[in-house]
Amino acid sequence: MKKSEVRSQKSGGIPKNQRFFGAEDSGTVHEKLKGFRGWQASIVVCILLLTAYCLLPSTASAHRVNVYAYAEDGKVFVEGYFVDGTKAMNSLVEVFDAGTGQKLLEGKTNKEGLFSFRIPRLTALRLVLTASMGHKNDYIISREEVAEALGQSGVNSQEAEVRSQTGLAESSKQRTGQNDEVAAERVVVSSKEIEQVVTKVLDRKLQSIKNILLKMQQEASRPGMTEIIGGIGYIMGIMGIVLYFKSRRNT
Repeated sequence: MKKSEVRSQKSGGIPKNQRFFGAEDSGTVHEKLKGFRGWQASIVVCILLLTAYCLLPSTASAHRVNVYAYAEDGKVFVEGYFVDGTKAMNSLVEVFDAGTGQKLLEGKTNKEGLFSFRIPRLTALRLVLTASMGHKNDYIISREEVAEALGQSGVNSQEAEVRSQTGLAESSKQRTGQNDEVAAERVVVSSKEIEQVVTKVLDRKLQSIKNILLKMQQEASRPGMTEIIGGIGYIMGIMGIVLYFKSRRNT
């Protein structure tokens, strides 16, 4: 007796698909198999989406590039870096007139992610850094900061005036032989004026730092790739659950 006949006798001659689902017609069996496959496909899709949610945001965030710059002594100093701390080496830096949009110059960062250039004109400057894989970011230096770096902010004239007043006080002391009390009073007045000038300079320097911190805060408040992928994964997860219950209801 053949093996197939022995198996057929043991199973009572019932087809394999009917032994699994019961004594039903083949159409019902196919419908159940179809529903099961749909449910299984939904689970696979959800797993793939969760995997993408875990892997893609870290990769995208790691390649996000930042740039900041400051003006000093007639030059602008630029630095580019990625979120993970890697320096943006050999990255293109384009300098535009922030008012007219005219391109003034361009260059590339060195191995430390740094680039510097002479200020081309007295205007607000927009710096655009393009890193690898097309990642971009920009930074704007105000006209006031540029003017200060060029020595046209009026601070130099104030310092010269203070020095002139101090010199007059000293020469007056020598010529007229004023007593120490009057000379000390004039020196105190000059010190206050120097303090005011220094305070103004520090305020301008700190303003550029405040602008950098504000820009970083604004960028951090925007929805990043993590939030976007997370929202898509959340929606697809709900769709998977709906499809699961729908397939069960159909079966």
